[in-house]
Amino acid sequence: FPRRLFFPAIPPSPGGPMPSRSTRTTGIVLAIVGLVAVVVAIVLLVRPGGGAAAPGGSAGTSPSTGESAPASQGGPASAGPAPSGDASVDPSADPSAAPAPDASAPAGAAPDAPAVPAAAPAVDAFSASPSTVSCAGDRTAVRPVSLSWSTSGGAAARLATGTTDVRAGDPVELSASGYGLTVACRDSETLVALTVEGADGSTAQRTLVVTAED
Repeated sequence: FPRRLFFPAIPPSPGGPMPSRSTRTTGIVLAIVGLVAVVVAIVLLVRPGGGAAAPGGSAGTSPSTGESAPASQGGPASAGPAPSGDASVDPSADPSAAPAPDASAPAGAAPDAPAVPAAAPAVDAFSASPSTVSCAGDRTAVRPVSLSWSTSGGAAARLATGTTDVRAGDPVELSASGYGLTVACRDSETLVALTVEGADGSTAQRTLVVTAED
């Protein structure tokens, strides 16, 4: 009889049946994927913060945009494009750009000073030379007399004889020296009145008496 060969039977593994090839392949793939994920996470963590894209920006933002962003954070955002060098400036926007006041314009008018009341009219001096005339017993004769006076604060003056009526008499100068007047010897006394009138209508008067002797 031919000899038969007998191989010893391989005992089963203690942990149970061995996994199939597809199961092992899946495990290897998952391990590789996990390793790659760990490497990517490490790279992202150690990557410098400056290279990160700005929040809200698209992934395709150019580097120049990312670099200009920090510079614009230093001050308030511009409300619009910067004006060109020859752009006109609105004077109302900048108080310092307002036109300077005209130097020739008069300064603020000073308050009006209270009106000074006009000086009251007055007769400062009034005299006759001579104050006594000699008639030598001739009562029909007349004798010359020279009058002098000075006034102040007046606008007009009048000279009257024999009356003190301020409206009577002849207009005369406000001041005079050597003004000629004649008196009659028939009157023992001749009244002479000088009246000065102010611009407001007020008056002042002064009188003198020329005496006639025989």
